[in-house]
Amino acid sequence: MSFARQAAAIAATAPLAGAVLAALAFAAPVAAREAPQEAPQAAREGSPPRFDLLLAPGDRDGDGTIETLGVTATVADAPATFRLPLVLNTVATSAADIAQLSFTDARGPLATTVEDERPDPANAIRRWHAERPPEGPLTIRYALAIDPDRPFMALPQYELRTGPAGFSGAGTAFVVLPEDDVRRDVRVAWDLSALPAGALGVSSLGVGDARSERALSAGDLASTYYMAGRPELFRSDGFFAAWQGALGFPGHELMQWAADLHAFYGRFFRHRPATFGVFGRTNAVNPGSGIGLTDSFAFTFDEHTPADELKGLLAHEMLHAWVRSLSDGGDGASGLASSWFSEGLAVHYQRMLPWRAGLIDDEAFLADLNATAGRYYTNALIATPNEQVPAGFWRDTRIRVLPYDRGSLYFAALDEDIRAASGGARSLDDLVRAMLAERRAGRPMDRALFERLLHAELGDDGLAGLEAMLAGDTVLPSPDAFGPCFTRVTRPLRRFDLGFDPAVLVAEERVVTGLKPGSQAARAGLRNGDRIVNRFPQDSLQGDQEATLTLQVERDGRRFEITYLPRGETVEAYQWQPRDCARR
Repeated sequence: MSFARQAAAIAATAPLAGAVLAALAFAAPVAAREAPQEAPQAAREGSPPRFDLLLAPGDRDGDGTIETLGVTATVADAPATFRLPLVLNTVATSAADIAQLSFTDARGPLATTVEDERPDPANAIRRWHAERPPEGPLTIRYALAIDPDRPFMALPQYELRTGPAGFSGAGTAFVVLPEDDVRRDVRVAWDLSALPAGALGVSSLGVGDARSERALSAGDLASTYYMAGRPELFRSDGFFAAWQGALGFPGHELMQWAADLHAFYGRFFRHRPATFGVFGRTNAVNPGSGIGLTDSFAFTFDEHTPADELKGLLAHEMLHAWVRSLSDGGDGASGLASSWFSEGLAVHYQRMLPWRAGLIDDEAFLADLNATAGRYYTNALIATPNEQVPAGFWRDTRIRVLPYDRGSLYFAALDEDIRAASGGARSLDDLVRAMLAERRAGRPMDRALFERLLHAELGDDGLAGLEAMLAGDTVLPSPDAFGPCFTRVTRPLRRFDLGFDPAVLVAEERVVTGLKPGSQAARAGLRNGDRIVNRFPQDSLQGDQEATLTLQVERDGRRFEITYLPRGETVEAYQWQPRDCARR
Protein backbone atom coordinates (compact mmCIF):
# COMPACT_ATOMS: atom_id res chain seq x y z
CA MET A 1 0.00 0.00 0.00
CA SER A 2 1.44 3.40 -1.00
CA PHE A 3 1.51 6.57 1.09
CA ALA A 4 -1.40 7.76 -0.92
CA ARG A 5 -3.65 4.79 -0.28
CA GLN A 6 -3.14 5.22 3.44
CA ALA A 7 -6.12 7.58 3.53
CA ALA A 8 -8.30 4.53 3.01
CA ALA A 9 -6.55 2.54 5.71
CA ILE A 10 -6.67 5.10 8.48
CA ALA A 11 -10.38 5.03 9.08
CA ALA A 12 -10.35 2.44 11.86
CA THR A 13 -8.68 4.89 14.21
CA ALA A 14 -11.43 6.69 16.08
CA PRO A 15 -10.75 9.29 18.79
CA LEU A 16 -9.45 7.72 21.95
CA ALA A 17 -12.00 5.48 23.56
CA GLY A 18 -10.75 2.02 22.77
CA ALA A 19 -8.88 -0.23 25.13
CA VAL A 20 -8.28 -3.77 25.83
CA LEU A 21 -7.39 -7.01 27.42
CA ALA A 22 -5.31 -8.85 29.86
CA ALA A 23 -5.66 -12.39 31.03
CA LEU A 24 -4.62 -12.73 34.63
CA ALA A 25 -4.20 -15.61 37.04
CA PHE A 26 -1.10 -14.82 39.02
CA ALA A 27 -0.84 -14.03 42.66
CA ALA A 28 2.72 -12.96 43.38
CA PRO A 29 3.05 -9.19 43.82
CA VAL A 30 5.56 -7.36 41.67
CA ALA A 31 8.31 -5.75 43.72
CA ALA A 32 8.27 -1.97 43.31
CA ARG A 33 9.96 1.05 44.85
CA GLU A 34 7.77 3.88 46.09
CA ALA A 35 6.81 6.53 43.57
CA PRO A 36 8.69 9.79 44.27
CA GLN A 37 6.62 12.39 46.10
CA GLU A 38 8.44 15.77 45.98
CA ALA A 39 5.68 17.27 48.12
CA PRO A 40 6.99 20.86 48.14
CA GLN A 41 6.29 21.19 44.39
CA ALA A 42 2.72 19.98 44.74
CA ALA A 43 2.13 22.06 47.84
CA ARG A 44 3.02 25.44 46.34
CA GLU A 45 -0.01 27.71 46.09
CA GLY A 46 -1.43 27.79 42.59
CA SER A 47 0.37 24.71 41.36
CA PRO A 48 -1.70 21.77 40.11
CA PRO A 49 -2.06 18.67 42.29
CA ARG A 50 0.20 15.71 41.60
CA PHE A 51 -0.39 12.41 39.88
CA ASP A 52 2.53 9.98 40.23
CA LEU A 53 2.54 6.71 38.31
CA LEU A 54 5.14 4.01 38.94
CA LEU A 55 5.25 1.02 36.58
CA ALA A 56 7.19 -2.12 37.46
CA PRO A 57 7.26 -4.65 34.61
CA GLY A 58 8.47 -8.15 35.44
CA ASP A 59 9.67 -11.28 33.66
CA ARG A 60 7.75 -13.97 35.55
CA ASP A 61 9.22 -16.97 33.71
CA GLY A 62 12.71 -15.59 33.12
CA ASP A 63 12.40 -16.06 29.35
CA GLY A 64 12.82 -12.40 28.40
CA THR A 65 9.08 -11.76 27.93
CA ILE A 66 7.41 -9.23 30.24
CA GLU A 67 4.35 -10.99 31.65
CA THR A 68 3.64 -9.07 34.86
CA LEU A 69 3.10 -5.42 35.61
CA GLY A 70 2.93 -3.72 38.97
CA VAL A 71 1.09 -0.39 39.05
CA THR A 72 1.31 2.25 41.79
CA ALA A 73 -0.57 5.53 41.34
CA THR A 74 -0.48 8.32 43.93
CA VAL A 75 -3.16 10.98 43.45
CA ALA A 76 -3.36 14.34 45.21
CA ASP A 77 -6.78 15.94 45.73
CA ALA A 78 -8.32 12.59 44.87
CA PRO A 79 -12.07 12.24 44.30
CA ALA A 80 -14.12 9.48 45.89
CA THR A 81 -14.63 7.65 42.57
CA PHE A 82 -12.11 6.05 40.19
CA ARG A 83 -12.75 4.30 36.89
CA LEU A 84 -11.36 2.07 34.16
CA PRO A 85 -13.29 0.85 31.13
CA LEU A 86 -14.11 -2.85 31.07
CA VAL A 87 -14.97 -2.69 27.37
CA LEU A 88 -14.40 0.29 25.13
CA ASN A 89 -15.50 0.34 21.51
CA THR A 90 -15.93 -3.46 21.64
CA VAL A 91 -12.39 -4.05 23.02
CA ALA A 92 -11.95 -5.65 26.44
CA THR A 93 -9.50 -3.96 28.81
CA SER A 94 -7.57 -5.21 31.82
CA ALA A 95 -10.11 -3.89 34.34
CA ALA A 96 -11.60 -7.30 35.11
CA ASP A 97 -8.15 -8.82 35.63
CA ILE A 98 -6.72 -6.51 38.28
CA ALA A 99 -5.29 -8.38 41.26
CA GLN A 100 -4.29 -7.23 44.77
CA LEU A 101 -6.00 -3.88 44.36
CA SER A 102 -5.72 -1.53 47.33
CA PHE A 103 -6.58 2.10 48.05
CA THR A 104 -4.66 3.80 50.89
CA ASP A 105 -4.75 7.40 52.11
CA ALA A 106 -3.46 9.32 55.14
CA ARG A 107 -5.83 7.42 57.45
CA GLY A 108 -4.83 4.01 56.11
CA PRO A 109 -6.66 1.47 53.94
CA LEU A 110 -9.70 2.89 52.19
CA ALA A 111 -12.56 0.50 51.44
CA THR A 112 -14.30 0.73 48.07
CA THR A 113 -17.36 -0.69 46.41
CA VAL A 114 -17.41 -1.71 42.74
CA GLU A 115 -20.06 -0.66 40.24
CA ASP A 116 -20.21 -1.79 36.62
CA GLU A 117 -22.17 0.13 33.99
CA ARG A 118 -22.86 -0.86 30.38
CA PRO A 119 -24.17 2.22 28.54
CA ASP A 120 -24.36 0.36 25.21
CA PRO A 121 -23.30 -3.01 23.73
CA ALA A 122 -19.86 -1.68 22.71
CA ASN A 123 -18.88 -0.11 26.04
CA ALA A 124 -18.77 -0.96 29.74
CA ILE A 125 -17.23 0.93 32.67
CA ARG A 126 -16.01 -0.25 36.07
CA ARG A 127 -16.04 2.27 38.91
CA TRP A 128 -14.58 2.07 42.40
CA HIS A 129 -16.42 4.22 44.97
CA ALA A 130 -14.60 5.05 48.20
CA GLU A 131 -16.71 4.57 51.35
CA ARG A 132 -15.44 7.90 52.69
CA PRO A 133 -13.76 10.96 51.13
CA PRO A 134 -9.99 10.41 50.72
CA GLU A 135 -7.72 12.36 53.06
CA GLY A 136 -4.31 13.43 51.82
CA PRO A 137 -2.67 11.75 48.83
CA LEU A 138 -4.41 8.52 47.80
CA THR A 139 -2.22 5.61 46.70
CA ILE A 140 -3.61 2.87 44.47
CA ARG A 141 -1.67 -0.39 44.05
CA TYR A 142 -2.43 -3.43 41.93
CA ALA A 143 -0.88 -6.11 39.75
CA LEU A 144 -1.60 -7.37 36.25
CA ALA A 145 -0.56 -10.27 34.10
CA ILE A 146 -0.02 -9.78 30.36
CA ASP A 147 -0.83 -12.77 28.18
CA PRO A 148 1.95 -13.38 25.60
CA ASP A 149 -0.45 -15.52 23.56
CA ARG A 150 -3.10 -12.82 23.24
CA PRO A 151 -4.52 -13.06 19.67
CA PHE A 152 -3.93 -10.10 17.42
CA MET A 153 -6.99 -7.95 16.74
CA ALA A 154 -8.27 -5.74 13.91
CA LEU A 155 -9.45 -3.18 16.49
CA PRO A 156 -7.98 -0.04 18.11
CA GLN A 157 -4.53 -0.95 19.40
CA TYR A 158 -4.80 0.02 23.08
CA GLU A 159 -4.53 -3.36 24.73
CA LEU A 160 -1.61 -4.47 26.87
CA ARG A 161 0.53 -6.66 24.65
CA THR A 162 3.85 -8.35 25.25
CA GLY A 163 6.51 -10.14 23.25
CA PRO A 164 10.28 -10.70 23.06
CA ALA A 165 11.00 -6.96 22.73
CA GLY A 166 8.84 -5.94 25.71
CA PHE A 167 5.31 -4.78 26.53
CA SER A 168 3.20 -1.85 25.40
CA GLY A 169 -0.29 -0.44 25.84
CA ALA A 170 -2.31 2.72 26.42
CA GLY A 171 -3.42 3.99 29.81
CA THR A 172 -7.07 3.43 28.91
CA ALA A 173 -6.32 -0.31 28.93
CA PHE A 174 -4.93 -0.64 32.44
CA VAL A 175 -4.53 2.56 34.51
CA VAL A 176 -7.19 3.20 37.17
CA LEU A 177 -7.88 6.93 36.95
CA PRO A 178 -9.78 9.52 38.99
CA GLU A 179 -13.27 10.33 37.74
CA ASP A 180 -12.99 14.10 37.79
CA ASP A 181 -12.01 17.06 35.63
CA VAL A 182 -8.93 18.06 37.63
CA ARG A 183 -5.73 18.65 35.68
CA ARG A 184 -2.68 17.30 37.44
CA ASP A 185 1.09 17.57 37.33
CA VAL A 186 1.95 14.06 36.09
CA ARG A 187 5.15 12.11 36.76
CA VAL A 188 5.82 8.67 35.27
CA ALA A 189 8.58 6.56 36.81
CA TRP A 190 9.85 3.10 35.90
CA ASP A 191 11.13 0.31 38.13
CA LEU A 192 13.03 -1.91 35.69
CA SER A 193 14.96 -3.84 38.32
CA ALA A 194 13.20 -7.10 37.39
CA LEU A 195 14.30 -6.81 33.74
CA PRO A 196 17.69 -7.54 32.16
CA ALA A 197 20.33 -4.83 32.08
CA GLY A 198 19.75 -2.28 29.35
CA ALA A 199 15.96 -2.34 29.56
CA LEU A 200 14.23 0.91 28.79
CA GLY A 201 10.88 2.47 29.70
CA VAL A 202 9.20 5.02 27.42
CA SER A 203 5.87 6.84 27.72
CA SER A 204 4.06 9.60 25.88
CA LEU A 205 5.73 11.95 28.36
CA GLY A 206 9.22 10.97 27.22
CA VAL A 207 12.04 8.47 27.49
CA GLY A 208 12.70 7.08 30.97
CA ASP A 209 11.29 8.76 34.08
CA ALA A 210 9.41 11.81 32.80
CA ARG A 211 7.19 14.68 33.83
CA SER A 212 4.34 16.22 31.84
CA GLU A 213 5.07 19.59 30.27
CA ARG A 214 1.59 20.76 31.28
CA ALA A 215 -1.11 19.66 33.67
CA LEU A 216 -3.05 16.69 32.29
CA SER A 217 -6.64 15.58 32.75
CA ALA A 218 -7.75 12.01 33.38
CA GLY A 219 -8.66 11.85 29.69
CA ASP A 220 -5.12 12.87 28.76
CA LEU A 221 -3.78 10.13 31.02
CA ALA A 222 -6.10 7.57 29.45
CA SER A 223 -4.58 8.59 26.11
CA THR A 224 -0.99 8.15 27.31
CA TYR A 225 1.03 5.24 25.91
CA TYR A 226 3.62 3.07 27.67
CA MET A 227 6.33 0.76 26.36
CA ALA A 228 9.15 -1.04 28.16
CA GLY A 229 11.78 -3.64 27.38
CA ARG A 230 14.23 -3.37 24.51
CA PRO A 231 12.56 -1.17 21.90
CA GLU A 232 14.42 0.52 19.07
CA LEU A 233 14.79 4.22 19.88
CA PHE A 234 15.08 7.42 17.79
CA ARG A 235 15.39 10.99 19.07
CA SER A 236 15.53 14.36 17.29
CA ASP A 237 14.86 17.80 18.81
CA GLY A 238 11.92 16.93 21.06
CA PHE A 239 10.65 14.21 18.71
CA PHE A 240 11.20 10.60 19.77
CA ALA A 241 10.14 7.20 18.50
CA ALA A 242 10.21 3.72 20.02
CA TRP A 243 9.19 0.52 18.27
CA GLN A 244 9.15 -3.18 19.06
CA GLY A 245 9.72 -5.65 16.25
CA ALA A 246 11.61 -5.61 12.97
CA LEU A 247 10.60 -3.19 10.24
CA GLY A 248 11.23 -4.28 6.66
CA PHE A 249 13.28 -1.14 5.94
CA PRO A 250 15.62 1.22 7.87
CA GLY A 251 13.43 2.45 10.70
CA HIS A 252 15.59 5.43 11.61
CA GLU A 253 15.18 6.86 8.09
CA LEU A 254 11.40 6.72 8.41
CA MET A 255 11.53 8.37 11.81
CA GLN A 256 13.76 11.16 10.50
CA TRP A 257 11.12 11.79 7.81
CA ALA A 258 8.50 11.92 10.53
CA ALA A 259 10.61 14.28 12.64
CA ASP A 260 11.01 16.65 9.67
CA LEU A 261 7.26 16.58 9.01
CA HIS A 262 6.46 17.15 12.67
CA ALA A 263 8.70 20.22 12.68
CA PHE A 264 6.88 21.50 9.57
CA TYR A 265 3.54 20.97 11.30
CA GLY A 266 4.79 23.08 14.20
CA ARG A 267 5.72 25.93 11.88
CA PHE A 268 2.45 25.66 9.96
CA PHE A 269 0.19 25.63 13.03
CA ARG A 270 2.45 28.21 14.79
CA HIS A 271 2.78 26.04 17.86
CA ARG A 272 4.62 22.83 18.62
CA PRO A 273 4.46 20.51 21.63
CA ALA A 274 7.73 20.46 23.57
CA THR A 275 7.90 16.71 22.99
CA PHE A 276 6.12 14.28 20.73
CA GLY A 277 6.41 10.48 20.71
CA VAL A 278 5.72 7.74 18.17
CA PHE A 279 5.26 4.11 19.25
CA GLY A 280 5.23 1.09 16.95
CA ARG A 281 4.48 -2.58 17.53
CA THR A 282 3.78 -5.57 15.32
CA ASN A 283 0.31 -6.85 14.44
CA ALA A 284 0.02 -9.63 11.86
CA VAL A 285 -3.76 -9.19 11.58
CA ASN A 286 -4.01 -5.40 11.23
CA PRO A 287 -0.68 -3.84 10.20
CA GLY A 288 -0.81 -0.18 9.27
CA SER A 289 -3.36 0.98 11.84
CA GLY A 290 -2.85 3.84 14.24
CA ILE A 291 -4.29 5.56 17.31
CA GLY A 292 -3.94 9.21 18.25
CA LEU A 293 -2.73 9.79 21.81
CA THR A 294 -1.63 12.57 24.16
CA ASP A 295 1.30 14.29 22.37
CA SER A 296 2.00 10.95 20.69
CA PHE A 297 0.53 8.14 18.67
CA ALA A 298 0.97 4.40 18.23
CA PHE A 299 0.96 2.37 15.02
CA THR A 300 1.16 -1.26 13.96
CA PHE A 301 3.22 -2.98 11.28
CA ASP A 302 4.52 -6.32 10.10
CA GLU A 303 7.60 -7.35 8.16
CA HIS A 304 5.83 -6.62 4.86
CA THR A 305 4.58 -3.11 5.69
CA PRO A 306 6.19 -0.65 3.23
CA ALA A 307 7.72 2.60 4.42
CA ASP A 308 5.39 4.69 2.22
CA GLU A 309 2.36 3.20 3.94
CA LEU A 310 3.68 4.18 7.34
CA LYS A 311 4.49 7.66 6.10
CA GLY A 312 0.79 8.16 5.40
CA LEU A 313 -0.08 6.88 8.84
CA LEU A 314 2.53 9.08 10.51
CA ALA A 315 1.32 12.09 8.56
CA HIS A 316 -2.26 11.51 9.73
CA GLU A 317 -1.76 10.59 13.34
CA MET A 318 0.83 13.29 14.09
CA LEU A 319 -1.76 15.85 13.02
CA HIS A 320 -3.88 14.90 16.01
CA ALA A 321 -1.39 16.72 18.23
CA TRP A 322 -3.07 19.82 16.76
CA VAL A 323 -6.27 18.63 15.05
CA ARG A 324 -8.36 17.13 17.82
CA SER A 325 -12.02 16.57 18.48
CA LEU A 326 -14.22 19.58 19.09
CA SER A 327 -14.34 20.26 22.82
CA ASP A 328 -18.10 19.69 22.84
CA GLY A 329 -17.60 16.29 21.22
CA GLY A 330 -16.85 14.42 24.42
CA ASP A 331 -16.09 10.70 24.35
CA GLY A 332 -17.93 7.73 22.91
CA ALA A 333 -20.96 8.45 20.75
CA SER A 334 -20.75 12.25 21.00
CA GLY A 335 -17.09 12.16 20.04
CA LEU A 336 -17.91 10.07 16.98
CA ALA A 337 -20.56 12.61 16.01
CA SER A 338 -17.88 15.30 15.76
CA SER A 339 -15.28 13.12 14.03
CA TRP A 340 -16.18 14.76 10.70
CA PHE A 341 -14.10 17.64 12.09
CA SER A 342 -11.12 15.92 13.74
CA GLU A 343 -10.72 13.05 11.30
CA GLY A 344 -11.88 14.88 8.19
CA LEU A 345 -9.48 17.73 8.83
CA ALA A 346 -6.64 15.31 9.58
CA VAL A 347 -7.20 13.41 6.32
CA HIS A 348 -7.28 16.71 4.40
CA TYR A 349 -4.02 17.91 5.91
CA GLN A 350 -2.27 14.50 5.88
CA ARG A 351 -1.77 14.88 2.14
CA MET A 352 -1.74 18.68 1.83
CA LEU A 353 0.97 19.54 4.35
CA PRO A 354 3.56 16.85 3.43
CA TRP A 355 3.05 17.93 -0.19
CA ARG A 356 3.59 21.59 0.66
CA ALA A 357 6.67 20.64 2.68
CA GLY A 358 8.14 18.75 -0.28
CA LEU A 359 8.11 15.50 1.68
CA ILE A 360 5.82 13.75 -0.82
CA ASP A 361 5.54 14.32 -4.58
CA ASP A 362 2.56 15.02 -6.84
CA GLU A 363 2.02 11.33 -7.53
CA ALA A 364 1.76 10.47 -3.85
CA PHE A 365 -0.52 13.45 -3.22
CA LEU A 366 -2.89 12.40 -5.98
CA ALA A 367 -2.92 8.77 -4.99
CA ASP A 368 -3.86 9.71 -1.41
CA LEU A 369 -6.59 12.05 -2.63
CA ASN A 370 -8.00 9.50 -5.06
CA ALA A 371 -8.02 6.74 -2.45
CA THR A 372 -10.25 8.94 -0.30
CA ALA A 373 -12.42 10.08 -3.21
CA GLY A 374 -12.75 6.56 -4.63
CA ARG A 375 -13.93 5.14 -1.35
CA TYR A 376 -16.34 8.03 -0.76
CA TYR A 377 -17.98 8.21 -4.18
CA THR A 378 -18.44 4.42 -4.38
CA ASN A 379 -19.85 4.19 -0.85
CA ALA A 380 -23.37 2.77 -1.02
CA LEU A 381 -24.16 4.58 2.26
CA ILE A 382 -22.78 7.95 1.11
CA ALA A 383 -26.03 9.73 2.04
CA THR A 384 -26.02 8.57 5.68
CA PRO A 385 -26.66 11.64 7.89
CA ASN A 386 -23.94 12.46 10.39
CA GLU A 387 -26.39 11.95 13.27
CA GLN A 388 -26.47 8.24 12.38
CA VAL A 389 -22.69 7.82 12.41
CA PRO A 390 -22.29 7.04 16.15
CA ALA A 391 -24.81 4.18 16.08
CA GLY A 392 -23.34 2.63 12.95
CA PHE A 393 -19.66 3.39 13.41
CA TRP A 394 -18.62 0.01 14.79
CA ARG A 395 -21.26 -1.99 12.94
CA ASP A 396 -20.55 -1.10 9.31
CA THR A 397 -17.28 -0.01 7.71
CA ARG A 398 -19.20 2.00 5.12
CA ILE A 399 -20.50 4.26 7.90
CA ARG A 400 -17.24 4.19 9.84
CA VAL A 401 -15.22 5.75 7.01
CA LEU A 402 -17.68 8.55 6.23
CA PRO A 403 -16.32 11.09 8.75
CA TYR A 404 -12.84 10.60 7.27
CA ASP A 405 -13.77 10.67 3.59
CA ARG A 406 -16.72 13.08 3.58
CA GLY A 407 -15.07 15.34 6.13
CA SER A 408 -11.81 15.64 4.21
CA LEU A 409 -13.55 16.49 0.92
CA TYR A 410 -15.76 19.01 2.76
CA PHE A 411 -12.67 20.80 4.05
CA ALA A 412 -11.11 20.80 0.60
CA ALA A 413 -14.26 22.43 -0.79
CA LEU A 414 -14.41 24.84 2.15
CA ASP A 415 -10.81 25.89 1.55
CA GLU A 416 -11.68 26.68 -2.06
CA ASP A 417 -14.77 28.68 -1.02
CA ILE A 418 -12.85 30.79 1.51
CA ARG A 419 -10.11 31.54 -1.01
CA ALA A 420 -12.70 32.59 -3.58
CA ALA A 421 -14.69 34.76 -1.15
CA SER A 422 -11.56 36.55 0.08
CA GLY A 423 -9.96 36.99 -3.31
CA GLY A 424 -7.15 34.66 -2.28
CA ALA A 425 -6.35 36.60 0.90
CA ARG A 426 -7.58 33.91 3.29
CA SER A 427 -8.00 30.13 3.36
CA LEU A 428 -9.05 27.23 5.53
CA ASP A 429 -5.61 27.48 7.15
CA ASP A 430 -6.53 30.84 8.70
CA LEU A 431 -9.77 29.47 10.13
CA VAL A 432 -8.01 26.44 11.65
CA ARG A 433 -5.20 28.55 13.14
CA ALA A 434 -7.80 30.85 14.71
CA MET A 435 -9.52 27.88 16.33
CA LEU A 436 -6.25 26.53 17.70
CA ALA A 437 -5.35 29.97 19.10
CA GLU A 438 -8.65 29.98 21.00
CA ARG A 439 -7.88 26.59 22.49
CA ARG A 440 -4.38 27.65 23.55
CA ALA A 441 -5.94 30.69 25.22
CA GLY A 442 -8.08 28.36 27.31
CA ARG A 443 -11.35 29.02 25.50
CA PRO A 444 -13.57 26.29 24.02
CA MET A 445 -12.67 24.97 20.57
CA ASP A 446 -16.17 23.75 19.87
CA ARG A 447 -18.70 23.67 17.06
CA ALA A 448 -20.04 27.07 18.07
CA LEU A 449 -16.59 28.57 17.51
CA PHE A 450 -16.29 26.82 14.15
CA GLU A 451 -19.68 28.14 13.06
CA ARG A 452 -18.82 31.71 14.15
CA LEU A 453 -15.60 31.66 12.15
CA LEU A 454 -17.33 29.96 9.22
CA HIS A 455 -20.05 32.62 9.17
CA ALA A 456 -17.44 35.37 9.27
CA GLU A 457 -15.82 33.90 6.17
CA LEU A 458 -18.84 32.84 4.10
CA GLY A 459 -21.98 34.16 5.78
CA ASP A 460 -25.19 32.17 5.80
CA ASP A 461 -24.08 30.20 2.76
CA GLY A 462 -21.22 28.74 4.79
CA LEU A 463 -23.55 27.55 7.55
CA ALA A 464 -25.94 26.09 4.99
CA GLY A 465 -23.08 24.17 3.38
CA LEU A 466 -22.09 22.71 6.74
CA GLU A 467 -25.66 21.61 7.49
CA ALA A 468 -25.99 20.03 4.04
CA MET A 469 -22.80 18.02 4.53
CA LEU A 470 -23.95 16.83 7.96
CA ALA A 471 -27.34 15.90 6.51
CA GLY A 472 -25.65 13.54 4.05
CA ASP A 473 -25.54 15.63 0.87
CA THR A 474 -22.73 14.52 -1.44
CA VAL A 475 -19.67 16.75 -1.15
CA LEU A 476 -18.02 17.59 -4.46
CA PRO A 477 -14.99 19.91 -4.63
CA SER A 478 -14.60 21.66 -7.97
CA PRO A 479 -12.20 20.42 -10.68
CA ASP A 480 -9.69 23.10 -9.57
CA ALA A 481 -10.09 22.63 -5.81
CA PHE A 482 -6.56 21.26 -5.44
CA GLY A 483 -4.83 23.86 -7.57
CA PRO A 484 -4.04 24.38 -11.24
CA CYS A 485 -1.88 21.25 -11.56
CA PHE A 486 -4.80 18.84 -10.99
CA THR A 487 -8.25 18.47 -12.51
CA ARG A 488 -11.32 16.37 -11.77
CA VAL A 489 -12.45 13.45 -13.93
CA THR A 490 -14.73 10.44 -13.52
CA ARG A 491 -13.69 6.81 -13.65
CA PRO A 492 -15.69 3.58 -13.38
CA LEU A 493 -15.16 2.02 -9.95
CA ARG A 494 -16.98 -0.77 -8.14
CA ARG A 495 -18.79 -0.42 -4.84
CA PHE A 496 -17.54 -2.30 -1.79
CA ASP A 497 -19.94 -5.16 -1.04
CA LEU A 498 -19.32 -7.96 1.46
CA GLY A 499 -22.24 -9.86 -0.05
CA PHE A 500 -23.90 -10.45 3.34
CA ASP A 501 -25.12 -8.45 6.33
CA PRO A 502 -22.13 -6.47 7.73
CA ALA A 503 -23.57 -6.78 11.26
CA VAL A 504 -22.46 -10.43 11.16
CA LEU A 505 -18.86 -9.35 11.67
CA VAL A 506 -19.58 -7.63 14.99
CA ALA A 507 -21.90 -10.33 16.33
CA GLU A 508 -20.64 -12.73 18.98
CA GLU A 509 -21.12 -15.87 16.89
CA ARG A 510 -20.40 -14.30 13.45
CA VAL A 511 -22.85 -16.54 11.58
CA VAL A 512 -23.59 -15.45 8.02
CA THR A 513 -27.07 -14.07 7.38
CA GLY A 514 -28.50 -11.90 4.62
CA LEU A 515 -26.39 -13.50 1.87
CA LYS A 516 -27.09 -11.70 -1.41
CA PRO A 517 -27.93 -14.07 -4.28
CA GLY A 518 -25.54 -13.50 -7.16
CA SER A 519 -23.01 -11.58 -5.05
CA GLN A 520 -19.32 -12.35 -5.29
CA ALA A 521 -19.54 -13.98 -1.86
CA ALA A 522 -22.36 -16.27 -2.97
CA ARG A 523 -20.57 -17.14 -6.20
CA ALA A 524 -17.47 -18.07 -4.22
CA GLY A 525 -19.49 -20.58 -2.20
CA LEU A 526 -20.46 -18.74 1.00
CA ARG A 527 -23.79 -19.82 2.50
CA ASN A 528 -26.19 -18.50 5.10
CA GLY A 529 -25.39 -20.30 8.35
CA ASP A 530 -21.64 -20.43 7.75
CA ARG A 531 -19.60 -19.28 10.75
CA ILE A 532 -16.76 -16.83 10.03
CA VAL A 533 -13.76 -17.61 12.21
CA ASN A 534 -11.12 -15.04 11.23
CA ARG A 535 -11.07 -11.29 11.80
CA PHE A 536 -9.77 -8.73 9.34
CA PRO A 537 -9.69 -4.95 8.85
CA GLN A 538 -12.41 -3.74 6.50
CA ASP A 539 -11.67 -0.03 6.15
CA SER A 540 -8.57 -0.39 4.00
CA LEU A 541 -10.23 -3.28 2.16
CA GLN A 542 -13.12 -0.99 1.27
CA GLY A 543 -10.71 1.51 -0.28
CA ASP A 544 -8.79 -1.00 -2.41
CA GLN A 545 -10.54 -1.89 -5.67
CA GLU A 546 -8.31 -4.92 -6.25
CA ALA A 547 -8.08 -6.42 -2.74
CA THR A 548 -9.59 -9.85 -2.24
CA LEU A 549 -11.10 -11.08 1.01
CA THR A 550 -10.34 -14.49 2.48
CA LEU A 551 -12.87 -15.83 4.97
CA GLN A 552 -12.08 -18.76 7.22
CA VAL A 553 -15.41 -20.57 7.42
CA GLU A 554 -16.80 -23.34 9.62
CA ARG A 555 -19.61 -25.46 8.16
CA ASP A 556 -20.87 -28.85 9.34
CA GLY A 557 -17.76 -29.40 11.48
CA ARG A 558 -15.34 -28.54 8.66
CA ARG A 559 -13.12 -25.47 8.44
CA PHE A 560 -12.04 -24.10 5.06
CA GLU A 561 -11.29 -20.83 3.24
CA ILE A 562 -13.36 -18.84 0.76
CA THR A 563 -11.66 -16.07 -1.21
CA TYR A 564 -13.46 -13.50 -3.36
CA LEU A 565 -13.40 -9.86 -4.50
CA PRO A 566 -15.86 -7.98 -2.24
CA ARG A 567 -17.20 -5.69 -4.95
CA GLY A 568 -20.65 -5.03 -6.38
CA GLU A 569 -22.04 -2.68 -8.98
CA THR A 570 -19.89 -0.30 -11.04
CA VAL A 571 -20.48 3.45 -10.69
CA GLU A 572 -18.83 6.57 -12.09
CA ALA A 573 -16.66 7.98 -9.30
CA TYR A 574 -14.86 11.32 -9.16
CA GLN A 575 -11.08 11.28 -9.24
CA TRP A 576 -8.34 13.85 -9.89
CA GLN A 577 -5.48 13.65 -12.35
CA PRO A 578 -2.49 15.85 -13.26
CA ARG A 579 -2.55 18.41 -16.03
CA ASP A 580 0.07 20.71 -17.52
CA CYS A 581 0.62 23.78 -15.39
CA ALA A 582 3.24 26.12 -14.00
CA ARG A 583 4.91 24.34 -11.11
CA ARG A 584 4.08 25.50 -7.63
